[in-house]
Amino acid sequence: MSEETGAISGNRQVLTVRQLNERISEELQAAFPRTVWVRGEVQRLPFDAATRQHVYFELHETGRSGAAEYAVSVSLMGWDRQKFGLGRFLDGTDRDLQLANQLEVCLECRVDFYPKFGKLTLKIVGVDPTFSLGRLEARRRQTLAFLSEHDLLEANRRVPWPELPLRIGLITARGSAAEQDFLTGLQASPWAFQVISRGARMQGEQLEAEVTAALRHLQAEAVDVIVITRGGGSRADLSWFDQQNLAVAIANCPVPVLTAIGHDIDRSIADEVAHQSCKTPTAAAEFLVVCVDDAAARVHRAAQGVARLARELLDDAHARLADTGRLERVVNGALREGRAQVRQDAARLQGAVAGRLSAGNALLADRRARLASATVTAVARRRDHLATVPARLAGGVAARLQLARQGQGAQSARLERESVRLLADRERRLYALATQARLLDPARLLARGYTMTTAADGRILTSAAAAPAGTTLLTRFSDGVVASRVTATGDNPPPDAASGGPTGKGAQGGGKKAKPEANPGQEPLFR
Repeated sequence: MSEETGAISGNRQVLTVRQLNERISEELQAAFPRTVWVRGEVQRLPFDAATRQHVYFELHETGRSGAAEYAVSVSLMGWDRQKFGLGRFLDGTDRDLQLANQLEVCLECRVDFYPKFGKLTLKIVGVDPTFSLGRLEARRRQTLAFLSEHDLLEANRRVPWPELPLRIGLITARGSAAEQDFLTGLQASPWAFQVISRGARMQGEQLEAEVTAALRHLQAEAVDVIVITRGGGSRADLSWFDQQNLAVAIANCPVPVLTAIGHDIDRSIADEVAHQSCKTPTAAAEFLVVCVDDAAARVHRAAQGVARLARELLDDAHARLADTGRLERVVNGALREGRAQVRQDAARLQGAVAGRLSAGNALLADRRARLASATVTAVARRRDHLATVPARLAGGVAARLQLARQGQGAQSARLERESVRLLADRERRLYALATQARLLDPARLLARGYTMTTAADGRILTSAAAAPAGTTLLTRFSDGVVASRVTATGDNPPPDAASGGPTGKGAQGGGKKAKPEANPGQEPLFR
């Protein structure tokens, strides 16, 4: 066959990559001549998809474990976006749906296979908003049922609202229009609001984790109220605030939460569990300003009441002080009575003091006389006592010396007895050790006819292997030492090398016995 249709090799047909991919493309076109509707979860959608000409992402189908089991590549080409008006699902201009990661969608697609690279892609030509909204609504109802079952819908509303919410925790996207509108609304008021801002994404799969983390951070900042706000968007954008974990975090927050998510018609689950909710960031700022205005008005009314009561009290005091003549008479009479009472008290005090002084002088003279008599008596007793002290002291010292001498004599006798016993015990042990040393003395063995063989350096030889040929041996007898030289070793040494053979001569020493005396230059064998 030709290269265009494939080659025949034996009983098999071999296709080139191009031929295989083109045949796959033809078969796919035949199998899917029209568009198909495909549902799945959006993944790997670029964050700047609204500004790209061509957008590429994936549709996933997850299993029971939540992990993706199947996936297919999806593309939204620039000309298809313009032709079918699909751009509104990317830039947020559609009020119901905006494509985002983790959003389940139903898309109308053309099955496209690019033979050159062997790549299968679904090209989007339509979007079914009702499918995604229906899935979101089902999830929303499930979350609301969970919150109601666990009594979380009213939990944050049970937190007391502060009288003066001046320290505000703000959770929104950094630099967003929502942040600017909220801050502008507070700055336009006369009150000294303090805003602690915490940035978080207000859309997408990171929203739940980042907003929850921001709630925990602001709780530690001791704020009066926490505001969660963002600008407007589609109904799909609103669904990111329907997540169960985010709703639980808001419900359990110990600080009142105010939401302003920017939707005029729909309410998110975050709005349902928050303490208060407003439609826009500006409305949230106005709500807080009104709260402080009301508190200031209550303080102003209380101040007016206090001032009115003070004026009434002053008027009553002025009325009581109006009759000054009567007051002067009363004061003068009281002064005269006081002066007379003071004179009487002074006379009584003077008499009492004089009497007490006279009695005190008499008592003092009596005590002085008794003290002088007691002193003379005490001095006499002390003199008598001191006169007997030397005699008593001498008798006591003599008695103690006698007791000490008796104790010393007993100690000396006991020390003498212990010394005799200890010396006898040491003498017996010394005699036993001396007997043992005599019994173990190697000289006794030599006297009984045994010998001892050592090397020239005095090492005792215990085996034939320790005396190779050429070694000088020293054999010790009871009466002297014989030197010899080894000529051979083994189990059966030559007769002439062991004991002199039939000639009766000794080893290399010529058979002559050495003089029975210590070998010069060697240390004595026994000490």
